[in-house]
Amino acid sequence: MKQGQRGQTIYKAWEVFGPFITYYFTYNAAFLLIAYLCSVAMGYFGTGLQEYMTTHEATLTSVVSGLSMLIGILPLIPMLRRELVICKENADDKAPVATEGGTVRQKAVNIVLAVILAASSSVGLNVLLTLTGFVQTSEVYRDVARQQYGVIFGIGAILFGLISPITEEIVFRGLVFNRMRRYYPTMVAIVMSGVLFGVYHGNLVQGVYGGCMGILLAYTYERIRSFLVPCLFHATANLMVYSLAQNAELHARLFNVTGCVILFAISVICIFVIEKLRKRDNVL
Repeated sequence: MKQGQRGQTIYKAWEVFGPFITYYFTYNAAFLLIAYLCSVAMGYFGTGLQEYMTTHEATLTSVVSGLSMLIGILPLIPMLRRELVICKENADDKAPVATEGGTVRQKAVNIVLAVILAASSSVGLNVLLTLTGFVQTSEVYRDVARQQYGVIFGIGAILFGLISPITEEIVFRGLVFNRMRRYYPTMVAIVMSGVLFGVYHGNLVQGVYGGCMGILLAYTYERIRSFLVPCLFHATANLMVYSLAQNAELHARLFNVTGCVILFAISVICIFVIEKLRKRDNVL
């Protein structure tokens, strides 16, 4: 490989993966710092605070993680702004001619379809992984699940329904996926960004789940061309799975073969309609 080509390859790799690396190290540095400050506070305020923090360890860990996520994306905000401007310019060049009212109506329909797809696919995939016994293959996942579902519900809803979706979408769809699209075919970028999202979760079960959901997130973003879509999709998926874990009756009704088939059927219908609307819009 020539020197110029090698330099170009390194530049592309950094362009694509740099935001993820920046976020990863900033997040972990912030997490360690906040955790250290919490340990100092426990030592300063005595056993009363220690007992409280130990009792609410899962919630406290989630709060620290949420704060660290928010700190982690701070260096990425200027990058995201530039990236969304580029995406808007490219989208405007390819946008079909339509009335303003029609465009708003089409976007609203697409957003509703994306939210329904998020709910059905996230729960359906969880049902499938449970029915096949796949969730039992990873002790790490079971530890993570116990930690997440042990969080006070209100705190968990904010973390999983707001903070986590926004921060992760900035990293993985707003920056990584959008930049991959410039260097690779669209479908390759969709799959690659989804796989990276799965690997990011750190264990086999969440890796498979996150990989599949990451592909759907990138797909809906690519089809609907609004950054709001993956954020809403991600928030809906997280809240559906988190809420379902807190509702034993609903959990029992859905976690069976029939529930799995119905949920995946809804997902397929949503994708079919999204594709039909996209083809219709491109003809206009």
